[in-house]
Amino acid sequence: MTAPKKIRWLIAHQPQHLFVRTARAFNEELERLMPGQFEVEILTYQDYKDRYGDIEGLAGLDAVDEAGDHNWEKYGTLMTQGMNAFWRAIQDGAFEMSQIQVNRVGEISNDFAALDLPFLFDDHDHVSRVVDGEIGREMLAKLSQESGVRGLAFTYSGGYRVIGSNEPITSLDDLQAFKVVVENDISIQQTLNSLNVPSVVMPSSLWKKFDPINSGKADAMETTYLRFYGKHVLKTNHSVFMTTVLANNHFWHSLDEDQQQAFLSAAQSTAAIERRWSLEDAEKFERDAKANGVTIHDMTESDKQKLRKHARISYVAATTKTKNGVSPELVSRIRRTVH
Repeated sequence: MTAPKKIRWLIAHQPQHLFVRTARAFNEELERLMPGQFEVEILTYQDYKDRYGDIEGLAGLDAVDEAGDHNWEKYGTLMTQGMNAFWRAIQDGAFEMSQIQVNRVGEISNDFAALDLPFLFDDHDHVSRVVDGEIGREMLAKLSQESGVRGLAFTYSGGYRVIGSNEPITSLDDLQAFKVVVENDISIQQTLNSLNVPSVVMPSSLWKKFDPINSGKADAMETTYLRFYGKHVLKTNHSVFMTTVLANNHFWHSLDEDQQQAFLSAAQSTAAIERRWSLEDAEKFERDAKANGVTIHDMTESDKQKLRKHARISYVAATTKTKNGVSPELVSRIRRTVH
């Protein structure tokens, strides 16, 4: 009997346990569709290094501040180097599959950055209609053409983003007294700055290590429920933190038509399950919030409208860039897919 073909799936995004469970779910679904033909080997960077050797620069994805100096700029540079190494490695076939944030995918296929725009989606059903439909398929195909990396499906990285603090936070006005750290999210940084709320972008992998609020580097943080460690949340739900499941193009083209269809089917089924898990995680966070000493405040209708109005600046910035700009037509199509 022929041994199953091993597929190396690198876990390149935090929090790791969320992406390990996605890779496991994909493995189970692929086994159901193609029994005995493939086996997904799930690897953290350290696992990969131990089993296959180092990939130059990739350590920057998991940068650790050994000196304790909390130098964000230094580790932001390391993260950039790490992402460059990540793209080289998956394009060269150092591993066959991975999963990474859409804003990072936007670095090599511009339109993916659109998915981070504030208030682009009306609800999670709207997200599914876009990413599981014609628009999503076109974006994934375009990624393959532009980058040498095949996109397979869209998942969440915790669902809706919110803003949290250890200080009471009940309105947008409260934020004007805070310095806010945002998680790899240029669009909301532009939006907050237009509201006279000082904000700075920080790579997501550094959050738990640096703890920006308790370290005194910031007063509030923009993130998802599952990345938040403070006591007060303003439920802005301004955008959805999304990721993309990826495969090396050479590996993809080594598969026959039936195998490719199985991979697509397994990825899309897994993505739908993972997005549901993210919603269930968020619901549990809210159910347990009081017991965990966390208060969650919904925005008033006037604050929602105010934040939406100021978010327009991020749309202008994204769609008028001379380099790495987002297609205005794509944004319009996504908005028209609301029903």
